Amino acid sequence: MALPEETVSVMIVTHNSQPALDSCLEALVLALDGLSTELVVVDNNSDCDPTESITDHFPHARIIRLDRNTGFASACNRGARETEGTYLLFINPDVIVDTNAVRILLDNCCHDDKAGLVAGRLRFPDGSFQATCRNFPTAGNLVFSRGSFLSKLFGGSTSGDKHRYTLPDFDRTTHVPAVAGTLLMVRRSLFEKAGGFDERFFMFMEDTDLSLRIHRAGYHNLFVPEAGGIHHWGTGSSASRFKRTWRHHYSLWQYFLKHEPNAFALFLLPLFLLANVVLVSILPHRHHTTN
Repeated sequence: MALPEETVSVMIVTHNSQPALDSCLEALVLALDGLSTELVVVDNNSDCDPTESITDHFPHARIIRLDRNTGFASACNRGARETEGTYLLFINPDVIVDTNAVRILLDNCCHDDKAGLVAGRLRFPDGSFQATCRNFPTAGNLVFSRGSFLSKLFGGSTSGDKHRYTLPDFDRTTHVPAVAGTLLMVRRSLFEKAGGFDERFFMFMEDTDLSLRIHRAGYHNLFVPEAGGIHHWGTGSSASRFKRTWRHHYSLWQYFLKHEPNAFALFLLPLFLLANVVLVSILPHRHHTTN
């Protein structure tokens, strides 16, 4: 049976995501109330079966359990293929979405024909702003990006370059170059036209890559501060900090090889990224709110 016109297909990708997933689903029950939605959870071969936890909150959810960890991008694409809604909502299992967030994201998608990826405003558990929008990465703006050891040592640039990669908070809906896939809505037709997430990115940078392709197709990506949620960064998976850092750096290299395959990407960038992985891993961890 065909779904209503404005059905939102909600997709969550999990991999050893308990107990964060329980909190995510509990909040989603309230956020999806009154909306036409379907929920699909793609489990990337978790050690424990999350089925019971999911169906306790959403008895009619569809659960796809994979026999291996295929990565975030691949699992998202799999979930999208298994759904029928006009709009796709990707949400990380470690996000506690605000009650009105999904409706606000949907309103922005419905009323803006040129809307590309539409992302909400995320907060750390202490209520502080969590930066998730960014400029497209270049050789120049990587130096003081949030993940750079120089940023960790000096707290970001003290010049006008402070926000050259990761963007600051905005108090109104704003066009931005790239958005994170942590809490993200997009029209299905546009997602399919763009080819979905590029599965060469196992984890990280798949959202920036899709943002770039949709931007080049003539659409604008949106940051919507009224659509919020709390993101318990890093609790949606049991992967270690070092493993996440390594995955992110490798995906960043793949991004440059895809979009800027020059001498810098081929020879210099790998050396910088390798040094950064080592140094960031031994420096004290702290979250950044604006850079």
